[in-house]
Amino acid sequence: MNRRESLAAFAGVAAALAGCSGYGSATSESTQTRAAEGGIDTDAPGAGSATDPEMVHVRGATEQAPLWLADPDSETERERRSHRERRRHSRTVVDTPARAERLRVADGVEADGLDSFLSETDLDSQTLYLESVEVRACFELTLCRIEWQPDEVSTDYARTQLPYDTRCGVDDHVFEARLVRIPASLSADEVRGYGSSIGTAGCARRNRAEAESGDSASAASTGGDR
Repeated sequence: MNRRESLAAFAGVAAALAGCSGYGSATSESTQTRAAEGGIDTDAPGAGSATDPEMVHVRGATEQAPLWLADPDSETERERRSHRERRRHSRTVVDTPARAERLRVADGVEADGLDSFLSETDLDSQTLYLESVEVRACFELTLCRIEWQPDEVSTDYARTQLPYDTRCGVDDHVFEARLVRIPASLSADEVRGYGSSIGTAGCARRNRAEAESGDSASAASTGGDR
């Protein structure tokens, strides 16, 4: 059987998505992590980046990630609880219809457009990247940029405060999950590195700084102007 199959296998995903519970994790919104040293070279073969990727965004005041990939071996509630306690940030590559069928949505969480998003994804040439992050309830995240190469995926977020008239508890937390469509064929078995950064500067500023950093690196590698 080929690694990627017909998207007809997505039929019935909607039934599996309704009213399910499971495990997930997240991270403090002030942390910055990178699993692989040196960042991602988006000029390398099979690499790329996007500042406005197609995605489904889910936010919920849940005890675990509102959108997650269920374990195929039907893990026990004790194992799910242990998973939540071990990690506060989850990332998963969804590269086949079989993995997509394992997507679950937490009870009481709306995931508008998820079914159509899945059915419109061509897993022969695209990949889905699921990332869940925990943030303080009075803040929200915006995905500024996603970068990838065959063995690593990295994301960059901007954190902003919700409007002053939004009701929220300063000590409360919520989960944000994003299922991002990457316009490249990645393998879940080959992706071993994950990176994520969260800052208070807006996306325009962060992306501009990233572009200027890339231009500077390019100039340095060629000797720059004299």
